[in-house]
Amino acid sequence: MKKLLLIFVLSSACFVSGKAQYYYDRSKNPDRVVSPRAEKKSRTDNKSDRDFDKFFFLSWDTNKPMSNTDFIGQSSSLGTKLGFRKRLNDEDKLWVGGDFGWAVYKQYMPFQTYQYGTSAVSTDLYNYSYNYSLTANIDYFFFSMEKIVVPYAGFGVGVAYDKFSQYYNIYAGSSDSWGLQIRPEVGVLIGFKANSAWRIKASYHYDYASNASNLVNNNFITPGNNNYTNFINTGFQIGIVKMAW
Repeated sequence: MKKLLLIFVLSSACFVSGKAQYYYDRSKNPDRVVSPRAEKKSRTDNKSDRDFDKFFFLSWDTNKPMSNTDFIGQSSSLGTKLGFRKRLNDEDKLWVGGDFGWAVYKQYMPFQTYQYGTSAVSTDLYNYSYNYSLTANIDYFFFSMEKIVVPYAGFGVGVAYDKFSQYYNIYAGSSDSWGLQIRPEVGVLIGFKANSAWRIKASYHYDYASNASNLVNNNFITPGNNNYTNFINTGFQIGIVKMAW
């Protein structure tokens, strides 16, 4: 009887020990269920498994005006874009955020004679356009952010502020306006390695702003009725991206 009791006690102890190990050391159990994203987050010491869900970027932006090129038709390399994106889903496809951009356009018009009102004016001209925009953006990335090369397509909508200025002899004129800004964009992020925290951003964008300005009524010297009904430009930006989580 004592032997049977001893065997029962030892069997119970082994059973309890086995159950305890099952629950407290589940990493050794083949039937454990762990989501891929949770498994990534548990390995924060491995840089290849970092789960980025936001990024910031700073880009140099070159632009070419497409509207009212009689006033300014020269391309501008004086432009910058600063932006932020936040991931919307676990598949790394949809990201939202905002952009702030500025650009300065300038055009020198050689000395010539202009008909100004009822008189003629002979002078050379310096025309300027100062453009600022603030947009809300959504981007769709075609691959996971763990890839080295990730192409995307984006769309931005917001507000634009334009200031037009003209300088000649000792005189100057200016006019400014606000409008709606729309910006479709296509581009690519290129990492320095897989799942890189630092990347290169390159993109092509088309900007439409509804800003209107009556230059003639603001004493600008322009050929004919050279006013702005909108401001349209295309541009290419290249910059640096910092991924974060």
